[in-house]
Amino acid sequence: MKLNKNSIFYHCLLLSSSSVMLQMLGFGYRILLGRLAGAQAIAVYGLVMSAYNVVLSCTLTGVALSVSRIAASYQAIGEGRSIIRLIRTALCLFLGLFCLLAIPFGLGRSFFANQILGNPQTEAALLLIVPCLFLTGFENVHKAFFYGTGQTLPPTISETLEMLCRIIGAAVLFSLAREKGSLNDGQAAALIVCGMIFSEIISASFLTGLYRLRRKKLRGRDSVGMGRILRDIASVAVPVSLATLLGRLISSANMVLIPRVLMRAGSSYETAMEEFGVLSGMTIPMLMLPSAFLSPLITVLSPRFSAEHALDNTAMIRRKTAKALHIVGLIGFPSMALMLSMGKELGLLLYQNEKVGQHLAFLVAITMAGFYYAVLESVLESIGLQKRCSVLTVVASLTGLCCTLFLGGVLRLGIHGYLCGELLSALLGGSVCLVWVLRNTGLSLRLENWIGRPLLASATAAALMRLVFSRLWNSGVAQPLAVAFSAALFFLLYTVFLRGLGTDFWTYTQHTLLRENHRSEPLV
Repeated sequence: MKLNKNSIFYHCLLLSSSSVMLQMLGFGYRILLGRLAGAQAIAVYGLVMSAYNVVLSCTLTGVALSVSRIAASYQAIGEGRSIIRLIRTALCLFLGLFCLLAIPFGLGRSFFANQILGNPQTEAALLLIVPCLFLTGFENVHKAFFYGTGQTLPPTISETLEMLCRIIGAAVLFSLAREKGSLNDGQAAALIVCGMIFSEIISASFLTGLYRLRRKKLRGRDSVGMGRILRDIASVAVPVSLATLLGRLISSANMVLIPRVLMRAGSSYETAMEEFGVLSGMTIPMLMLPSAFLSPLITVLSPRFSAEHALDNTAMIRRKTAKALHIVGLIGFPSMALMLSMGKELGLLLYQNEKVGQHLAFLVAITMAGFYYAVLESVLESIGLQKRCSVLTVVASLTGLCCTLFLGGVLRLGIHGYLCGELLSALLGGSVCLVWVLRNTGLSLRLENWIGRPLLASATAAALMRLVFSRLWNSGVAQPLAVAFSAALFFLLYTVFLRGLGTDFWTYTQHTLLRENHRSEPLV
């Protein structure tokens, strides 16, 4: 049998194969940073990246997202050659916003470091994020072109190459710097950003050069006027950028508040920064490691739904939405159950830090709710409901911030206040998005398939696997071998239990990949 190479899930399979490698490389990169820079330096770097994400949302996020969706719709209606002017217009818009916002930000880095982030050690790294953002703009616009036109391989190669360059850059830079003496946390964070710049040079050059070759192969008309291109970009970019900006401002405020909330709850500055660094730079990345398939799913969904929306194909949108939600449950629940069962031991094995793996129950719930929220939001945005999603993003983010302030600060619950806020934010966003998707697509609610069966099978398999894993871990068996054997046992039990509940994981996946475009295929 031959795979259907035009299906969403074939492209997800292609992306997820490389995403597993990318996740592993990224995980190794964070382990490397944890050992070279330390938890407190990672916390400083986390503050810098919160500022970087705010500037990114102002200058690039909406523009890049619009390119992916508009390119898909233009190609669907036979306007393939118009995509070239779309890319050119998007780059001009990005450069204008970059000159207007990013450069002044770099010049005023001292103010942002001291008054906004509250940590003067971030100043050097804040200057370096300006050239990093410039390169990221060219990379992301061209990456959006490839995703929008259904070419998933070039971005896959680019992302893998970028992560390899980050690892090499960090190792070389820290080795050279250590020869000249010890580094403080601010200098270590600046070196991490230098490694990012090196990787962005490689990635942006690769994608830009490849785009110039591939654009010659675009087929179709070139009749979309500049006015319509600008209107199309604005219709996606403006609400998305505003929502992303407000959301990231709130999220960044949340991140800046965490060390202060911890200190208010009784921790010293050093202890608060260390706990923040472990949570953001070690535990959360470890928890996201099994999500290698779900991120590509969302990446591929958006342009495909935009194309179907342009063709007014509501039935296809409804069918693919149902499949996407089913896949989230089938992969998300076992991944989170596995991390909840052996997360502490895995964190100790990888990071050699006993604090890694704390608060796993909260983080697992937050992550799982976030998976559903992200998929549902991508559906809504792709069918023209960007403004509604933008408002919801801001409301959900404000909910999280208020919980951090009240529960973490006023009631002095510390990090638990922040975690409660993140969970409430994800649940609120996901629930409201689900209601809107049901109303606007006519999708039937199938909680048994999407949640019930995979949750029950995952919980049962995890409980049995934990018994075996505990004995292996404490019996003197090599720890990596104990983890690998237990993970394999878990997934075997999971598929068996899932089949007993009426869902054959492998048959369903094969059916999806082989026959995803067949009209006669039943809804999940």
